[in-house]
Amino acid sequence: MGVIKFGGTRAEVVFWGPLQNDHRLFENSERKRIFQRLHKFMAVNFKDYLPQLKELQEIDRRLRQVEFELAAIPEQLETSGAEYLVVARALQEKETTLSTMNKERQSLETLIKEQTIQVQEREKRLYAIKTQKEYQATLKEIAQMKKETKDREERVLKLLEEGEKLTQEITQLKSQAADKEGGYRQIEGELKKRQEEVETEKARITERRPALLKELPPEILKKYEFIKKRFADALASVKKGICQGCNMNIPAQFYNEMLRAADLRNCPNCHRLIYPEEV
Repeated sequence: MGVIKFGGTRAEVVFWGPLQNDHRLFENSERKRIFQRLHKFMAVNFKDYLPQLKELQEIDRRLRQVEFELAAIPEQLETSGAEYLVVARALQEKETTLSTMNKERQSLETLIKEQTIQVQEREKRLYAIKTQKEYQATLKEIAQMKKETKDREERVLKLLEEGEKLTQEITQLKSQAADKEGGYRQIEGELKKRQEEVETEKARITERRPALLKELPPEILKKYEFIKKRFADALASVKKGICQGCNMNIPAQFYNEMLRAADLRNCPNCHRLIYPEEV
């Protein structure tokens, strides 16, 4: 048998018994290789690091949640604003239409007033006309002007009816816009406040994670990070022989060995890191 002694720049393997006088000396490169091999064969007690793994998974799970929530906030704000903007645009369009209709109506009313005066003047001139031809021409002109006036009056009446209906719609839209704008501003304030809270929580969680990583052995952490690329949760418990990650049965012999052993195991079905709930 023998032991390994390290000192200075050399590593010495010392044997006793039949090989008591047999010494082997190793330079630094050999010393490094021996350290690596010793480290490789040193068993890592998985159970000792299970609390840290659980905490790490909970941190990663919460980070996913807060990142999802942060990503959803702008969309929620846009949705709330979209409802308000739809009403606001509809209100603006109807107000523009009403303004155009009012201008047209006012212009028609002016023309009607002017044309009515012109008709009255021509009707007075009829008594002074001496020729039949001029008389008939004036009558025809008066009839044409009266027809135009009638058409314009009908258009004015239609514009008044449409304007009244449009005014009612505008009143309703103004009320809706006021309600939605108030709701939008309230939601905007609430979402911004929530965003600040979530960002604060994310910063706190993110700050804890690096310290937790240092507490885990590299071989365990490597497995955890590798599996996390495939599954959101890399760690799963086994309850009554069933992996809680994939809900598949664990072979009985495998499960019994896992209960006795302290090493890190992978689910034979989904390959998550697994541990019995008894741990």
